[in-house]
Amino acid sequence: MAGGLYDHLLAVVLVGALFAAAVVALPNVGYVGLLSIDQQQLRNVALSALNTILLDAGYPLNWGSSIFFNPASVVRFGLASANNSELYILDQDKVQKLIAENPSQVGHLPYETVRQLLGLQAYGFNLKILAPFNSTAKDCAPPANPSNPTEAELKNINYEVKVKFNNGKPIPNAVVNALIFFSEKVGNDYSIKYIKVSQTTDELGKCNIVKTLTGQQISDVLIVVQSTVGDIHTVTSVYRRGAPPRDIAEISMVGDTFIVTPPDVTPKDARQILSISVYTDDGIMSVYNGTGPPDDVINWGQKDYWVKSLPGLSYLGPVISIFNVWAVEGGRGAVLVVGPFPGYLGDRVLSFGSSEGQPRGTAGVSLQRVVNIAGMTYVVEFTLWKQQ
Repeated sequence: MAGGLYDHLLAVVLVGALFAAAVVALPNVGYVGLLSIDQQQLRNVALSALNTILLDAGYPLNWGSSIFFNPASVVRFGLASANNSELYILDQDKVQKLIAENPSQVGHLPYETVRQLLGLQAYGFNLKILAPFNSTAKDCAPPANPSNPTEAELKNINYEVKVKFNNGKPIPNAVVNALIFFSEKVGNDYSIKYIKVSQTTDELGKCNIVKTLTGQQISDVLIVVQSTVGDIHTVTSVYRRGAPPRDIAEISMVGDTFIVTPPDVTPKDARQILSISVYTDDGIMSVYNGTGPPDDVINWGQKDYWVKSLPGLSYLGPVISIFNVWAVEGGRGAVLVVGPFPGYLGDRVLSFGSSEGQPRGTAGVSLQRVVNIAGMTYVVEFTLWKQQ
């Protein structure tokens, strides 16, 4: 009798446990399954959009090559080069049109326009094109007054370079080539000159660039740091004065054409383009020596910006351009100006898109691809999420 009652109670407990599993556990399993399916669908959308961005040249095929760019002229969006059949080769003119900070003469493509062209109205996204690893240079002997350094301070070069992966891990045995550019006055003429200093990073990913410049009247100094790991390299640049001279000029390039746009400053003193050098994957090249007034002068009264076409310039694949500009602000004389932004910092697109509605955790999808722009390797980061 007692045994039968015990069996009955055990049966009741087992049935109750099965019922609880059906009511509580099974819906949770179903929810997890649905979440996994939704995440896979989001990944498929992200993969399709990223393939379009990186593998399609868009239409018109060279839609990024015009000055005074009109976003309405883009019928189909894609960043691939129309002149190269290899995969993941991007057109630097198209990439430059993703920079919202471009001057109005160059223009840019708004995020909402790209979102519509890609058919992503129900989604938000963010696109970055970054250097494959991080290289920074710290001035160990900064001028007492960076805005007005003495010539002795300009000549005394001492920088600590750190090379590390984007996750922060140091890279030992990286080859660091520092190209030290300086504007030197000989007689009545200013010219760009440079010297090269090479070092290798230690086990902490560090090395020091130390040099004392020799020359006559040196008015400005710029250091371009090329860091190489294996056969991949990146570049960044630092000013001896501590910061880019944004009150002098902004450098842009479209195809074979340079555009120099001065900022809205007071007083609006004239500037003159003295000479131009470019850094390419093959090294440093001088591409232009100024002819003087009136062709190479920006004076605001008749010429608010400077445009110069140099046939074959785009074929060289300039990564950054160094301008020697005569300007009188602060009594500086010849000033070195580097561009375009943000290429002189080592990256191509710091951030294009929106963070509005961007979820945390697993609700979004992030993809990465390695691409080539003007002979340099970059990493594309594409993040997509569904708008609420």
